[in-house]
Amino acid sequence: MTVTQSPDFKYIITDDPFFEGKIADYSKKLKTNVLTLSALLTTDFDSQGKIIKVLFYISRYELENKHKEIHQFLKEHPTIMSNIIVRAPIDYTGYMALSIEEDLFFTNVPDDAPLVFLIKNLINAFTSLQMIVDKFELQKRINVSTNEISKLTKIGISLANEKDFTKLLRDILNSAREISNSDSGSLYLVEKDERGNPRNLRFKISALDLNSDEFILPINKKSIAGYVAYTGKQLNIPNVYELSGKEEYKFNSDFDRMSNYYSKSMLVVPMKDHHDEVVGVIQLINRKKNFQTKLTLDEMKSNSVLDYDKYSEELVMAVAGQAAVAIQNNNLVHDIETLFEGFVTASVSAIESRDPTTSGHSFRVAQYTVGLAESVNNVQVGRFKDVNFNESQIKEIRYASLLHDFGKVGVREKVLVKAKKLEDYELDLIRWRFQFILKDVEAKLAQKKIEYLKKHGNNGYPQFEKSIQLEYALEKEKLEEMVRVITDSNEPTILEEGNSNFLEEISKMSYHTTDGNQLNLLLPKEFGFLSIRRGSLDFEERREIESHVEHTFQFLSKIPWTRELKMVPSIAHGHHEKLNGSGYPRGLSAVEIPVQAKMMAIADIFDALTDQDRPYKKAVPLDRAFDILKMEVRDQHIDGDLLDLFIESKAYEKIQHKR
Repeated sequence: MTVTQSPDFKYIITDDPFFEGKIADYSKKLKTNVLTLSALLTTDFDSQGKIIKVLFYISRYELENKHKEIHQFLKEHPTIMSNIIVRAPIDYTGYMALSIEEDLFFTNVPDDAPLVFLIKNLINAFTSLQMIVDKFELQKRINVSTNEISKLTKIGISLANEKDFTKLLRDILNSAREISNSDSGSLYLVEKDERGNPRNLRFKISALDLNSDEFILPINKKSIAGYVAYTGKQLNIPNVYELSGKEEYKFNSDFDRMSNYYSKSMLVVPMKDHHDEVVGVIQLINRKKNFQTKLTLDEMKSNSVLDYDKYSEELVMAVAGQAAVAIQNNNLVHDIETLFEGFVTASVSAIESRDPTTSGHSFRVAQYTVGLAESVNNVQVGRFKDVNFNESQIKEIRYASLLHDFGKVGVREKVLVKAKKLEDYELDLIRWRFQFILKDVEAKLAQKKIEYLKKHGNNGYPQFEKSIQLEYALEKEKLEEMVRVITDSNEPTILEEGNSNFLEEISKMSYHTTDGNQLNLLLPKEFGFLSIRRGSLDFEERREIESHVEHTFQFLSKIPWTRELKMVPSIAHGHHEKLNGSGYPRGLSAVEIPVQAKMMAIADIFDALTDQDRPYKKAVPLDRAFDILKMEVRDQHIDGDLLDLFIESKAYEKIQHKR
């Protein structure tokens, strides 16, 4: 039997056949349904999820006979809160030996007690039950609120930590759906013009994972999402198909038709930043009882879809606020990264502009090193099988590679771009010196001719003139040979042994001019530079060039790198270190050099070898570059396993193809 529910879900179960007559005058005050004890076990208590308050008013005899049935009944109905008033003398304690919990017993009321006494006990018993129910409901609300607060906290933490913008948007939508038990939803972002004014609303994602492209909506009052973005006010629509037509906005049912869906209840809220400006719109559709339940099309059209209540609005608005902050932070981080990227690019370009012959070197080294790092990530066996660089570490490697020569800003440009051993003006000075000597020789021989003519006249002069011309030719040839050797020795190639010895002879020679002065053919400083065995730099200049690594470290250490990029200075600092400890600036051994720096060392040498022709060297073919790198491995300068991986993975090919 199904009973008609009282408004307060209150029942009195009794075995007293005269009970309803006794309380007739108090029925309005009690507001309860009365059932007989015999009907208890056959009654269907449909509580609709509400808590039912049941008061047993039975004799001690029925209690002692039916206590097991009553206990089983209460056990099977967890939504019933119960108290028992026993029709027995005040001193009755027989209930203590029964199978029913003692805290269910409210009091004893003798049959001969005044009716008023009975009524007051009934009211007090129901009041006691109501207090228990209120406490239970309050605890339930506290638990729900605590759970929702916990969810909001987790959502906030999750959104704050998410760096992937696409995943962030999906997390925002899913969080809003879950906390409001929404079946579906969409997310839109406000796009601004170059002046920072809202331009349009762009659809980004849908909870149904539709393969639809992004599209834009005008920010006006004609569409639901556009209305919310325009006004900054939320909309809570019980049924979008039952709009009155007086609204400024309209529901577009094309989405439902295309996706075989039925939108009913809808909650649309703006996402506002700390300036109270709308940055986006969250549109939630079809609130349901359980988030995990998947609604069918028929259920979407039925009462299975609920209206969005005030509490749902508040929760979603809280998520929208967190979402706006997360989007703004994500955009801010992106802007900062873009700004920093521009600063790095501009800085590297400015530094490389000091030496046009190496233009692009840092960018290529960065690409080579990143390519090698990505190849290391793919290694399954060997030394590097457990080495894996995440996205942040790849970025760290890239920045370290881009800035590895940043310290060259502290190197004198004269040294930085020095292509030959002597500056052009210094070599010109030597040439003019020899030209002067040749002219002085010519003047001396001319004086000899004059003296001969004065002394001997024309007698035998032709033969004497020929001997003078021969002497001049020999002196000229000798001086020109010296200039040639000096010019050849000025090149940054390896100094030949013969030229080295000849230079030493020249440096010891001097010439006595016609006016009595002694002129050195080569000054000590000039001889010092020309005697450089290889390259164009002497010891001090090379030290100055090598100091760029230390300058790089000092400059980069002054930048407040984030935790993900904290190793940039150390990686850049080690790109000229060698495995055998002979590198610079610290002479680190193999175990002390970061693997990222070892990779950069290979990329740096490879680019220096294969780069376009420079004034002081020719670019070498690819095979020759690999041979030289392998010699570096044999000399224990660079890592052989990393070089093999660099060659096998062809990490250099993209740039080679661009060239």
